[in-house]
Amino acid sequence: MENATANCSFPTVESEKTVVTLYAVFAAIAFLSHTTTIIIIVRTKAYKLFRHRLTLYLTIGGMLRTMAYVLQVLPVNIDLPDMHPVTLREGWESVCVLGAFMIHYSPYFQTFTVLWTCYFVLKETLSPTQGEFKLTREIVGVSLVILAPLLFTWEPFITNSYGLSGTRCWIVNKDCSSRYGLSFIYEMTINVVPNLLLTLVGLSLLLAAIIVLVRKFFARDLERYFAKALRDIVPMGIYPTFYMLILFARMIALTTGKYTNDVGLSFMTLTQLCSITLPLSLLVRPRMIVTLLPKKVAAEEDVVDGYSTIF
Repeated sequence: MENATANCSFPTVESEKTVVTLYAVFAAIAFLSHTTTIIIIVRTKAYKLFRHRLTLYLTIGGMLRTMAYVLQVLPVNIDLPDMHPVTLREGWESVCVLGAFMIHYSPYFQTFTVLWTCYFVLKETLSPTQGEFKLTREIVGVSLVILAPLLFTWEPFITNSYGLSGTRCWIVNKDCSSRYGLSFIYEMTINVVPNLLLTLVGLSLLLAAIIVLVRKFFARDLERYFAKALRDIVPMGIYPTFYMLILFARMIALTTGKYTNDVGLSFMTLTQLCSITLPLSLLVRPRMIVTLLPKKVAAEEDVVDGYSTIF
């Protein structure tokens, strides 16, 4: 990410076109994964269970982020032979502002949804249920996921700072001495510190869930518990685990000063590829795992809530 002032360096047109191409390719992969997930949930009516509605919320968050990546580069005119200065396509100013907002809002939306999932995974390991959640709590959870990201994204709207920044729609650069043209304090408060804290909370919840599962395993708990754990809890934890590890690595790169354009592109790629685990977590067939248990338990676990334990 470079600044648009005269003293700031720019990527070449060729390298920028390569970046846009990568954005398009991985956005298409993510969009296909998200669409597949939604089709599976809707056609099987799996949304009747809260754990699958959580997967649906994760999918929506992923789609918002994919859209944000596209809107971040789509308004920028990279077809010009000279990239000094970079300009927006005519009439795309509002789209650029929207893209800049979404590239900040969508990661927080996604992270808060992942945190919610991490909490539910821990809750299920401690006290297995039928995957349900009180409606009032779900409404509160959805409201928090939608509104909480605004705490970190409203200020640039007030200061009219969303717009073209170098070769991306981001926060308008004003100083080449800092990355993205932002002051150190501003950058820490809007991006690094909140994400780092949220990452640590998410990883702590997942680690606690793993510890509980291991302790129950060595305590020789009921086979039925393990059938449920392998059918419901483990698949639900796949996406949050990958997502949190990627986010943690990104935060380490930011805090240690190792974050560059190439590193940022790598994390974008990994985040988009992570979406593949969403449909896979639904398509994993617990029936094959349950067959390893006593036949009586396997028969009891064959059908849950009126549809096959393929989910």
